[in-house]
Amino acid sequence: MLQRQQGQLIVFDLDETLVHASLMELGHPAAFTFPPYFVYQRPFLDEMLVALAPDFDLAVWSSSSQAYVDVVVAQVFGTRYPIRFAWSVERCVQRVDIRSNSYVYMKDLRKIQGQGYTLEQITMVDDSPEKIARQPRNHLAIHPYTGDPGDTGLLDLIAHFKNTLP
Repeated sequence: MLQRQQGQLIVFDLDETLVHASLMELGHPAAFTFPPYFVYQRPFLDEMLVALAPDFDLAVWSSSSQAYVDVVVAQVFGTRYPIRFAWSVERCVQRVDIRSNSYVYMKDLRKIQGQGYTLEQITMVDDSPEKIARQPRNHLAIHPYTGDPGDTGLLDLIAHFKNTLP
């Protein structure tokens, strides 16, 4: 049996990248709830998935709990957009941030190599550069999404990734 050759992998963060979870309603309908949160999908999320899913492998890596990741992934990707994996905080590396005297949960992309990808094949889309500090060249920064229905950040992602295709 032939194995599918691994392509380029886009790994998405969830909070403030693809969705925004708020304890209060924001004045427009939430896409879904994960009590006690109202979860808002970033505008153009479906359009981005339609545009990228045929040409790229997709995955999720969040510093949130696995229960939250599972619910959000089911709502956002469903069965229409298969993902390679959906990782949570348990796969992150916890480090002390001396600037804030708190913890930061880093996403060490070398862990993905066990999934059959080289670092050169991986792009991490995340609003938090400190979480991808170990492989900054693999980081595609996106401005944080805070629930604004006029946000167009994902349109820029579509253009960026479509321009990388041969």
